[in-house]
Amino acid sequence: MKTLEAPLKNSLAIDPVGFVKVMWPDVVLYDKQAEIMESVRDNDDTIVIAGNQLGKDFISGLISLWFFCSRRPARVVTSSVKFDQLNDVLWGEIRNFISTAARPLPIHYNHMKIRQVYNDGRYVDKSELVGQVVSTEEGLLGRHLALGPDGLPTTLVIFDECSGVEDGVWEKCSTWAKRRLAIGNAFDCENFFREAYKKGDIPRDPKDLSKGYHQKVIYITAEDSPNVKLARKEIKLGKKPSNRILVPGVKDWVTYQKHLKLWDIKLQTIGLKAQFYEGAEVKLFPQEWLKLAEEEAEKGKRNSNSIGVSMGIDVAEGGDSTVWTVVDYDGILEQVSMKTPDTSKIQDFSIALGIKWKVPADMWWFDRGGGGKQHADSLKRKGYNVKTVGFGEVATDPHKNRKSTVGFARKNERDDVRYTFKNRRAEMFGLIRYEFLDPIAQHYPFAIPAQYTKLTYQLSKFPLDYEEGKLILPPKNVLSDKAKSRGVKKTLVQLIGYSPDEADSFALACYGLIRKRSQKTLGKGL
Repeated sequence: MKTLEAPLKNSLAIDPVGFVKVMWPDVVLYDKQAEIMESVRDNDDTIVIAGNQLGKDFISGLISLWFFCSRRPARVVTSSVKFDQLNDVLWGEIRNFISTAARPLPIHYNHMKIRQVYNDGRYVDKSELVGQVVSTEEGLLGRHLALGPDGLPTTLVIFDECSGVEDGVWEKCSTWAKRRLAIGNAFDCENFFREAYKKGDIPRDPKDLSKGYHQKVIYITAEDSPNVKLARKEIKLGKKPSNRILVPGVKDWVTYQKHLKLWDIKLQTIGLKAQFYEGAEVKLFPQEWLKLAEEEAEKGKRNSNSIGVSMGIDVAEGGDSTVWTVVDYDGILEQVSMKTPDTSKIQDFSIALGIKWKVPADMWWFDRGGGGKQHADSLKRKGYNVKTVGFGEVATDPHKNRKSTVGFARKNERDDVRYTFKNRRAEMFGLIRYEFLDPIAQHYPFAIPAQYTKLTYQLSKFPLDYEEGKLILPPKNVLSDKAKSRGVKKTLVQLIGYSPDEADSFALACYGLIRKRSQKTLGKGL
């Protein structure tokens, strides 16, 4: 890179990954790090919830220098809750990048303050990259800059360790920062960081996601580490994990296995899964149960003499994704989520996935709403005897042709509500709880592979609640007056932050298994 003598309009500002390749050719970015850089380029706010040892300070340092060096003038503020964290860690990365750059950067550094310079040594007016520990809201005011050439944003604020950053500080930055990056671990807090975790992505235009986001939430889990992914691939090929390091400084397989053994469930939730720990008291699917399901998947596939395989298909609505889940009594065989603007692909992919896992067509379960019935009818006309079920239907009568079909009888108060549900949605998810994931009740240990973090996150948000002795769930999208009158404050979408498509697909697949088992055991359907 020569100088920043003229304002940039092209490559460096619009290609942050390319900037890294030019300035630090030996640096290896993995997909999540590249995604964060591109999100800061494209979206107003980028919220990164990261696990432990996954390169969050590394990428924050790179983003600071890329943004500052790719436009003129530019203002970048980096902040954290403690001086040592900011100076030693984040600015330690920045200083290292400055000293190892392949080409001279047109900047002058002086203890957590960097200025842009012209070729003749003069400072560029109104340009600075600073580190500042903020204890008051006013500390980050007054850094306005006009947009750059071609409307490029010229102001950025980066917050590290965001579980400790106050809402007022974050909000006041919106008065001048055209780009905001919040990054940290999911430690206990009740601020904007956790609220973003709950709300998820907020698109500028829900009908056109190509226009970017007001808020983009990115999760980095231990399973996202390229070093862990390599080990997973080696195991799948029947090899012993080599523990080869593809990306230095990012969690390796041996360390990951150590943390799985030594860390308690709360620390694993935060440090490995990049999720806020919710506890087990009032959850339909306690974190401890979900963890046991992941541990079961770690053991590998077993032959459980299952009586079938089932596939659930939750068809996309609006900007959501269509999700397919294939299960047997051992656990989840595969879950696939994809955008399907071309709806013809839904039927084609259903057929392909059904063939791959040898799922008979009468075990393909579509959600009847959101266009699912239309796809099911079309497949039936093609000779595929698929099934549909509606989440809003009336629950199965618990006293009609019903009995325990897998041989487990629990002599406690939960037996009274086991098959008593307020509606079909509560029934479908309640049966997952009582017949698949409850470690006391389950007939077969059920496995959920660790890579399906979006599914386990969604399941972890479902509350455990009863009305008149029946299991009940919050409505998915809209709070009725009746729900409000009994104290329900949020829909499932609000609790999770987005539509529970992965969970719904999983519920459809599991419901298919239960229906099939009942038919074989009782000689008739429910």
